[in-house]
Amino acid sequence: MLRLSHLVVVATILLLSSLIMTAAASSDYGEQIFERNLNVGEGVEIEHSITIEVVDTTEDIVDSAEFCISSPRAFARTVKVFMGDMPTKYETYNGACIYLDVISVHDETVLLMVTGPKGWRVTRYYEAEDAKTESESESAAETVSVPELVITRTLDRNHVEQGETVGVTFKIKNTGNGTASEIKLDEPLLREAYQENCPSNLDDIAAGATERVSYDLKIINTPPGTYELGATLLNCKDESGAAYSFESLSNTLKVTVKDVQVPTLEIGITIESDDNTMICGERFPVTIGIMNTGNATSGRVTIKSHLPDDVRVADGEIDPVYESIKPGDYVEHEVMMIAYEPGKHVIKMDALWADDEVSASAEFWAEQSSLATYYPHILAAVPIGLLLVGIIRRHKEYSY
Repeated sequence: MLRLSHLVVVATILLLSSLIMTAAASSDYGEQIFERNLNVGEGVEIEHSITIEVVDTTEDIVDSAEFCISSPRAFARTVKVFMGDMPTKYETYNGACIYLDVISVHDETVLLMVTGPKGWRVTRYYEAEDAKTESESESAAETVSVPELVITRTLDRNHVEQGETVGVTFKIKNTGNGTASEIKLDEPLLREAYQENCPSNLDDIAAGATERVSYDLKIINTPPGTYELGATLLNCKDESGAAYSFESLSNTLKVTVKDVQVPTLEIGITIESDDNTMICGERFPVTIGIMNTGNATSGRVTIKSHLPDDVRVADGEIDPVYESIKPGDYVEHEVMMIAYEPGKHVIKMDALWADDEVSASAEFWAEQSSLATYYPHILAAVPIGLLLVGIIRRHKEYSY
């Protein structure tokens, strides 16, 4: 009796430990989504997106089961889960995780518990095609129709400026032997860009057929840089309702700041003199040159002069008007000027166009000529000379 009671106590402890470990595992790995016996070839769908199918079971020293798991935007993968091990983690494309725990295995049946995010539930149980008998499978293999979509995404340009549009085209070829239906196109977004007329649902594509669809990718405020456009995903179903996913390769797009088209004018004044010194009253040439160093043609350009009060234009047009000046073009005009007063003089010229203007200035010195400098002295010396001549003549007459 004592030994029997000891056995009962040990069994109770083991049972409680198992329950405690199960509860701890449940808290560590989310909430229980389901716990159910599944046969080989049967499957379960969670949240209309994740599917788990039993591929095989093994009864050995440590029992195990093999599962095929798939979800949108991710390739199907096969995992082997051993009974008693830590739950096996599966992560979806969006980062959500579920955990598979094998409770027991008997023949071709596995008791599976799945935990995960709070509120997740089973949306359906189903029997996979592989669950059919061997004869049924062989017969079905002859008639099964499976779509196989090959997606090629092309961009009409790989370098674009802000504010421009990129044409995106998809070439979708069904290389399988079954029609692809209920096709949904999942195109990744680009930062601060807009997908105009990007289709989300596509028409059925028969086996061997090729379809082309396109949309405009408008680069609005996408920051400058080089971007990798992630793979385009196509989700579809075959005639039996089985789901498939296919994806394209990625593309690279470089975005740069839009080059603003504006004219930029520069003006210069050249006074033709060796030492910038002019003679008062004499003509001297002045050249005014304008060059467009911008990247756009200017509108009408008006030249406005600012001359000292004693400087006049002797010949030529000092304030011409140009209808336009193209990028890189240089225009000039020459005038003849006269300065009447000695001293420092400053000539200023403005070039005005649209809502902008540019100015330049040049200075020179004006001096009196040598004759003009000594002219007053000459005038004063003439009477004195005449007087001296008269005195000399009278002196000679008295001498006789």
